[in-house]
Amino acid sequence: MKMRLLVGVLSIGLLGGCSSDQAAEGRNPQSVVESTQSTLSSHLWINMMPTIGELQDTQLHGSLYIESTQVLPVDMDVQSVLIRQDGRSWMIHGEYLDLRTHSPNQWEVAFVWQFEINPDLPVDIELALKTNDSVERLTEKNVEVQRVY
Repeated sequence: MKMRLLVGVLSIGLLGGCSSDQAAEGRNPQSVVESTQSTLSSHLWINMMPTIGELQDTQLHGSLYIESTQVLPVDMDVQSVLIRQDGRSWMIHGEYLDLRTHSPNQWEVAFVWQFEINPDLPVDIELALKTNDSVERLTEKNVEVQRVY
């Protein structure tokens, strides 16, 4: 019984350590999408957990949250995610992105992708959203890449 309690407390502590500070300097993730004030909140991590019988990859996991005080446009589609770090850039196109609707005001764009990324340096994120005939871009700078153990 004590072992289960210890495992539960450790799990909660580890999960709490995976969140990033949204008040980081240099971040201005607000933009207007279809006359709706929207905010981008990006969470990136690399899974460092050892695996048995598999090669350890450096896959970048991402959850990009789009939030608004108003209802987000239902015809909005994710066109791409652009990640920049130290003079390099990588683009993930829409068909490799998973769009999840948590509520009419909060959507999530999720991905797992193989990058040659340095987890010690922050990245800049640009999310391109297509609505009707226009493309709106939400950006967030200096996003920390977390390591999950």
